[in-house]
Amino acid sequence: MKLDYTKQELALQLASLAQVLGTAQVVDPYRGALLDPATLEPCGESDPVPTLDEDGRGMQLVQAETGDEMRLYQSIRVEDKPCVLVVHCALPRYHGTSAGAKNSYDRALAQYCADMRHDYVTGVYNARFLEEEYRAYAEKQAMHGQPVGAVLLRVNEYWQLCNEESAEAAECCLNTAAGILQLAVGTDQKHAVLARLEEGTFVAITVGMPAARLAQSINEALEASRRVFSITLARRGTFTVSVASAEWGETSSWEMMLALAQQRL
Repeated sequence: MKLDYTKQELALQLASLAQVLGTAQVVDPYRGALLDPATLEPCGESDPVPTLDEDGRGMQLVQAETGDEMRLYQSIRVEDKPCVLVVHCALPRYHGTSAGAKNSYDRALAQYCADMRHDYVTGVYNARFLEEEYRAYAEKQAMHGQPVGAVLLRVNEYWQLCNEESAEAAECCLNTAAGILQLAVGTDQKHAVLARLEEGTFVAITVGMPAARLAQSINEALEASRRVFSITLARRGTFTVSVASAEWGETSSWEMMLALAQQRL
């Protein structure tokens, strides 16, 4: 597949892909917009584009309203404009199979989708979910005047445990911390989510409530909890968490909001 197109070449490519694989579209990943291939002007909203690899490619399995589908992504340029080509390939509906087989398939796909959105160590959301799914929701709410903020959380003992004890001890520490933090943040996605960014760092994004207030609630939860975890079967350790917050209103930018919280941490 070529990666540089004129508008005419793009129209032919989209038509060819649609005949063989399914619906083919071109999107602007930076504006979250579906583009008219004839004019390259926005003609609707697009779903978030996942993080692409070094070759500009990506893939997602999605449980859409119209049915399960695989989405293939390829970064391209159309008359020097960076875009992403998206092909929607409908997955088999398994007509005529037993209800048990279909249920097993549906559960497996749902589990895969859930695994891709969660951190494999702690079970909280991961950075991919935050960037590809929740960011668009938070930015939209901020544009409608809702308070949006970020609370950055660092487990201070993480690297010491990795270097002086074991990866297992560090992960046990993170699991204990994540449990306390998740209880403090809650599970109502409309108002807040907790995600692990990398190593020993988490972030809580809050919608509809100042981040400073959530940071206070998290600090109170940490103070009231036994921050004890197992290093080995015979040894236990304790941990501390550094907390810093930033409000959308201070920066009016997702990246700058997170950067400001990081600076304060």
